[in-house]
Amino acid sequence: MKTKTQEMKRTGTPLQFVEHIAHESMDSGLSDEFIHKIAPVCKQLSGYLDCTAIQSVLFSVMVNLNFSHRAVGIDRLANWFGCTPITVALHMNELEELRQRKILRKEISERNHDYETENTIAGIFYSVSREAFEALRIGERYRMKELPITNNYELVRAVGAQIQQRDEGQIDFPEMCREIHRILSDHPEVELVRELKQVSLSEKERILYINLCDEYYNGIQTSDLIIMVKLLTGDKREQMGIRENIARGASALVTSALVECCDSGFRSDKEISLTEKSIAILLRDDPGMVVEKTVARMPDVILSDTISEKRLYFTSDVQARYDEISNLLQPVNYDKLVARLRKNGMKTGFAMLFEGPPGTGKTESVYQLARMSGRNVLQVSISEMKSEWYGRSEKKMAALFDRYRKLAEKSSVVPILLFNECDSLLTTRKTNHETSIDNTENAIQAIILQSLEDLNGILIATTNLVENLDKAFDRRFMFKVHFGKPTIEARYHIWSEKIPALSGATALQLAETYELSGGQIDNIARKYTMHRVLKGNLPSRHQLDSWCLEETGSRRQQKIGF
Repeated sequence: MKTKTQEMKRTGTPLQFVEHIAHESMDSGLSDEFIHKIAPVCKQLSGYLDCTAIQSVLFSVMVNLNFSHRAVGIDRLANWFGCTPITVALHMNELEELRQRKILRKEISERNHDYETENTIAGIFYSVSREAFEALRIGERYRMKELPITNNYELVRAVGAQIQQRDEGQIDFPEMCREIHRILSDHPEVELVRELKQVSLSEKERILYINLCDEYYNGIQTSDLIIMVKLLTGDKREQMGIRENIARGASALVTSALVECCDSGFRSDKEISLTEKSIAILLRDDPGMVVEKTVARMPDVILSDTISEKRLYFTSDVQARYDEISNLLQPVNYDKLVARLRKNGMKTGFAMLFEGPPGTGKTESVYQLARMSGRNVLQVSISEMKSEWYGRSEKKMAALFDRYRKLAEKSSVVPILLFNECDSLLTTRKTNHETSIDNTENAIQAIILQSLEDLNGILIATTNLVENLDKAFDRRFMFKVHFGKPTIEARYHIWSEKIPALSGATALQLAETYELSGGQIDNIARKYTMHRVLKGNLPSRHQLDSWCLEETGSRRQQKIGF
């Protein structure tokens, strides 16, 4: 009578082999007797993976464990086999060989918090590659695929894939370097490889450069220097050395005019990008290639197509000004007006001031203007502008306007520069100069004043305290719009829109009783929704009144909460 193993050898599919091997291996201790017993099925599976018997065992268990665990460490394998972790560790070379052939992937333990207590000594985790599993699922032999490389684009993508694997912890730095060296050595005929041979770059400079090329193909024009250098080494001192070398122009990347480095504004110290020379080299073998530009690695840039549509309610005079500005910012109208102003020798920049109490829709108005005109928004973080180091804030401010200028030049539609809640930046300048802080703030304001004079784009500033605004700034804003508290009619519409469950009569009574801003009504609407979710019923009118009193500051010892 044939055993199940013998029958499996004759009729099984690859995944059935995997299932059988994994089942038989439970509590086997990875003993010699177990390996001998399972050898016939291992031989069948090995024919699909081109691996050894023990590798087929390790792979089969990994497949089973990966269905419930994203990655598997030595401890979990040892638990399955019913042996000590040392017994499994004796087969680490087998696991590494499977990884090198891309049958397994190496994972970073820090990214797998559900099993962070596992394998704390070695810190090595594996998962089965999707390509290997899919090959077995459809009953085909697994073959490691090599991407074809015949031009710059394919070369850069192949190298970029190695850098990504290093970033994700699948390979270590030496292995990444070996793979990149192999790719470059195997394709000497590619244009970019020939160019790099003429420049004396270090290994890390070469990797950084090709990664920049990969970023460029992805539409990223400039990259954060700190982030780029972190990919090269985990040593903080070495990172600082590489950054300093590039920043002061001593790196061969800079002296060979392959990359350029500049101040990035206020998110980081420096940005790095390809020079026109590099871009010409990169596109030389495919001059027809069009690289779509995108905004990336810039968390302070809000893309117009990510802004949700919101209806805003204004008084008639504010609505008229808002419509006027909206019409001006439409790309066709804006471009015509800029061309006419430039022809007449006039300034082409548009600076606007939106002022009024908190919650009246100033910031949201900017977002909606950006959405309707298809303009991205570069939003200034005031707190990050005020650096603790004397003199650094001025540099950040100057770099910000320079960055906006470059962003505007590279964009098909000029973006909006938003100074949100700019009270602390545009206040009356100090005349006594009593402290270094006074001097710094005056210096920042001088930079802003000059930049407003030279502005070639769109700047919108919002403030809650217009009375504190320095007169010199006031003169430089072409449009000044006062956002006051909404009228009863506007409040009625806001109540009805924010809380559709309200009756018309209740919405009108709330609008007439409480002089709230749109932002305050929005807060109440959120509390209303939370109450419905947590309590399972509609809030009472008494509860609504209580929330309204909270927003107005008239707390009359009423019970609050949900």
